[in-house]
Amino acid sequence: MPRLLGVLESQKQLGGASYPPTLERLTELTGDTLAVTSKALTTKEAKARVLLSRAARGKKKPAPGATLVLLSEDLEAIAQSDRLLEVQLQSARTADAPAVGLAQLPKGLVTPLGRAFKAALAQRITERRLPRTIGALLGKKPLFFFLADAVLPAAGAPARPAAIATDGADRPTADGHGSSAPSSAVSSAQSGPGAPAVSFADRFDAAFSSLDRASGRLNYVTLHALRTALPDIPRDTFDKELGALRRQRRYSLDPSDGRHHQMAEAERDAGIVEGGNLFVYVARRDDA
Repeated sequence: MPRLLGVLESQKQLGGASYPPTLERLTELTGDTLAVTSKALTTKEAKARVLLSRAARGKKKPAPGATLVLLSEDLEAIAQSDRLLEVQLQSARTADAPAVGLAQLPKGLVTPLGRAFKAALAQRITERRLPRTIGALLGKKPLFFFLADAVLPAAGAPARPAAIATDGADRPTADGHGSSAPSSAVSSAQSGPGAPAVSFADRFDAAFSSLDRASGRLNYVTLHALRTALPDIPRDTFDKELGALRRQRRYSLDPSDGRHHQMAEAERDAGIVEGGNLFVYVARRDDA
């Protein structure tokens, strides 16, 4: 239990997409099995300090990839966070029904967190405030959806839309049009014949969203997968532009201790070394 608390505290200090971790991610960070981690969280000491966003229902255990583990003192803050909204939406949506009703979003949450989350959703609607990855149709029965699900690709288009930004931002392109939000260097990729070049930030957002969605929206994508998704970007340029996105607090890097997932050589080679640490994962921050 002391080790679990230490991991949670360290993830909280990292902030953004690192906290609160899912039960699956917490298991990876501690290096234990899911059974050992779950059992530790049922102890009296754990229940006094730690809260799981979802509780077991009868013999059905909460899904480790959809259950967040947080310090009890952070309940109100997490209820209002983009992270909880994204995890709940991902859990509730299906391929056939990607838009989720307001009443469905709190389902599965433990009562105190669910109550606070409902209040936070009502406030979000009033303030028209949503993460860059999520859109909503308002009305008597509001519907929430991932913006990536609202994009209908052209017939025969590749599964990974390299030139489509899925975070809802309207950033400038090479022709100077768009919002006044900052843009990274423009790459040579184009969305079609005669189309203007698309910024690295837009392409990186699209690649991250596509890869993250394919892996279950755990908000952890390897640098190797992202480099592979953007093969025309030189490594030096990739690292420089990713550094700019990190300074803008849009993404963070995370190392792997190698105990849960043994890194392949290609994954290690694609990493970034800083301060003696090898960073191999990228996570999208929710406090941008």
